[in-house]
Amino acid sequence: MYDVDVMEPGAVSTRPVPIHKAEFQQAFQRLARDVPLRHGSARQAARELLDLMPQPPPEVERVASTGDWVLETYRGQGYTLVPEQQNGPVCLTPEADEALKEKYLRWCEHQGGGDCLGLLDDGPVLRTDDRRVLALALALGSVLNETREALVHELLNVQAIVSMVVWTVALYCMMWVVPEPTSKALAAGMTLLLMGYVGLETMYGLMNGWARMADTAHHATTFEELRAAGKEFGKVLGEDAARAMILAVATLSGHTLGQVAARVTSLPGYRIARAQFDAQGGAAVMGRMEAVEVALAREGALARAVVAVDVVATSPQGPMALVMLKKGPGGAVGKAPGGRAFATVLRHRGGNQQVELSDGQRWHLPRGKSVADLPTKDKVGDMLQEAVTKAAKAWGPDKLSRNERAAIEEAQKAGEYWLARLLEREARGRYVENQVRLQFERLYDFSRNKGVDVIDPNGYRYEILSGTDSNLARHGRRMAGEFFRMLTF
Repeated sequence: MYDVDVMEPGAVSTRPVPIHKAEFQQAFQRLARDVPLRHGSARQAARELLDLMPQPPPEVERVASTGDWVLETYRGQGYTLVPEQQNGPVCLTPEADEALKEKYLRWCEHQGGGDCLGLLDDGPVLRTDDRRVLALALALGSVLNETREALVHELLNVQAIVSMVVWTVALYCMMWVVPEPTSKALAAGMTLLLMGYVGLETMYGLMNGWARMADTAHHATTFEELRAAGKEFGKVLGEDAARAMILAVATLSGHTLGQVAARVTSLPGYRIARAQFDAQGGAAVMGRMEAVEVALAREGALARAVVAVDVVATSPQGPMALVMLKKGPGGAVGKAPGGRAFATVLRHRGGNQQVELSDGQRWHLPRGKSVADLPTKDKVGDMLQEAVTKAAKAWGPDKLSRNERAAIEEAQKAGEYWLARLLEREARGRYVENQVRLQFERLYDFSRNKGVDVIDPNGYRYEILSGTDSNLARHGRRMAGEFFRMLTF
């Protein structure tokens, strides 16, 4: 079961909490002693920390030069062509990739030597994710040097810790540029800490800045291009936010909830961050978390939220942040009409809730309605859901209209990456809804002035929506008084 709250920027003025160099180094030195160093590469360690799914093996394409090459693609474009295996007396070497690797290794000579960020553990050239990490390291600038200097007198593998921290920050930031950014586990705690330490408005600025830098890194072929991209993001990031990100990784990695709370409250500038989190609505978010409240009553809402949070979903619409906090070990489970099991998966503050049935149906129940009001069978809803799923699978960029494509391209050229993704997502939703409408408009009411997308002759209502955490929560908040089934794609 989840409780969902909304924290919106702009209600109060916020700024990054100042963290001085000496305080940062002292805190990182202390925290790094307990950071677990896992076997394997920094890339693997970071993915484990953030609980990310393993990367699928790259697709191999045959090319005219005899051998196996890997073509990396992103959003329909090819970026890096990497030789995996070549046959014959002559081997083709990508000169630009070789030059970039040489300059990276030369830069590493001042960062501990060798492959200092672990970018070459998966092959001889820098791939797209490697270039993003290198650009981030360049953006961190002097703060990265401070991080390394903090461990100079410690009996630790300095290079392994520093590279793991940089990889973790980079992978965390990549969660920002998906159409529905959702962070879970350690990443959710990082999001809440940053809400306190830099403020929501600054966070959204960092998201846009990261998106620009990541896009440049995808296209970059030279070290100079990556340095320029990192420098631009560094201006947006600033030293205080960079230090906060690094400390967040060291604070939250590999510890029990009780340990995390103590480590959070020991961070430099915590009192200011706690007050800033409260002022943005954090105190109200935590006001009802009784079980956590007792254990951490003296630590403030920020520490309690980091311990209790399960999911944070950010959205460019508004913008807003939906904070979903765990409430008990699980949802209320019972029986629905027809003998099906159900669980409450979202309980909104207004008394409305969302339930999921054992046959996969998801319903929104307004205050005053219960699972007893659900139909025993919903053949109409099942048929509509099948049509929604089929339409969503048929969607692709080729389905964009001329105006939609022009609007997306204009947003991309202007650097409005959030807007571009939002427009693309909205276009996909319109396509799915229109396809279902064309198929069933003679049978059911698709008039949009009824508050929902579809109404069948028996009066049951249906809403077609993307099934992301933030969108499901947003519809429950926006349509709190409606009784309807959620048809997701």
